[in-house]
Amino acid sequence: MSLNAIMNTASSGLATAQTQLRVVSDNVSNVNTPGYVRKVAEQRTLTSQGMGAGVEVARIRLATDRFLQAASLNAGAESARQGVKYELYDRIQSLFGDPGGDAGFFSQVDGVFSAFAASAEDPTSSPRRQEALFRTQALFDEAGRIGKQIQAVREDADSRIQSAVERTNSLLEQIEGLNLEIARATAIDGDASGAETAQSALIGQLAELVDIRVSVRPVGGVSIRTGAGTLLAGEGAATLNYSRAGTITGETAFNEIWVTEPGGQKRSLLDSITSGEIKGLVELRDVEAPAAAERLAELVAHVADELNRAHNANSAVPAPTSLTGRNVGQSFESAIAGFSGQTTVAVTNAAGVVQARADIVFSGATMTVNGAAATPATF
Repeated sequence: MSLNAIMNTASSGLATAQTQLRVVSDNVSNVNTPGYVRKVAEQRTLTSQGMGAGVEVARIRLATDRFLQAASLNAGAESARQGVKYELYDRIQSLFGDPGGDAGFFSQVDGVFSAFAASAEDPTSSPRRQEALFRTQALFDEAGRIGKQIQAVREDADSRIQSAVERTNSLLEQIEGLNLEIARATAIDGDASGAETAQSALIGQLAELVDIRVSVRPVGGVSIRTGAGTLLAGEGAATLNYSRAGTITGETAFNEIWVTEPGGQKRSLLDSITSGEIKGLVELRDVEAPAAAERLAELVAHVADELNRAHNANSAVPAPTSLTGRNVGQSFESAIAGFSGQTTVAVTNAAGVVQARADIVFSGATMTVNGAAATPATF
């Protein structure tokens, strides 16, 4: 071996050692950097005419476990899906207040029936009757307010879907741009680790929006598909399209979220994803929030039914054209004995206007008809 060959061999060792030190230094300095992936410099032996001629760095790669990465991406997508649903559903639950508190919607329901119970104890008390009516109206007004706020949450979810679609498009464009950079570096055995690290961070952000499967391309870079196989990146960047609905009501029909693959094929995005923030927002908007509104409507309907049932149990529907009584042989005094308080018997016309009324005082065994003192004989 010539002296020149010996010097070249030694120089290759020094250059390789410098590269290794640079990689180690980069790893140490980024030990606390979020999203940073450790680099590994792979060495290979140089030969000349069958003899060892030193060493070189074959490539610098990221120390990534593809199986762990896939598990991490799947977990991130599901976490984002559940997280956004929890956030928005918590807003819906807060509209009802604490079920065991004194100021929530459910306490108002209890207050309505308590007010009617108090009114029944003293039917002639105008303040108690007004309180029962006030609480009933307040309950229905609050139910209407909550219903509108639930629709507002759905509107917020719809707006966030559009924002998530726009972020997804931006991430796909950046990932595809880094694919080109990584492929160029790979073709000349260059260091693509910086671009790969940046791309890995972008892939993590993308996985929070939609569930994805990532595979490495032979030429460098990655190919990305949805869980159902729709191509998002690797042969160009796919494009997502969505237009929000605007003002939302219970009858609003929402637009489809479309994804156009690099080859031009157009598909429904929701048919190809099972998790991610977009999926969670759609589920909250289309399933959970409408279900909450439906349960609210059922509760209010049951309250109205119970009030109507109690009302109808004490009134004839439809009203009879005439009433016929019979003499049971009791005096007025004996008939009302054992009762206390007072009651009112009123006759109204079709418009609900009182035509005649009798006020009976049980404790005093007296009564008035249309404001004038009366006896059983004149009743």
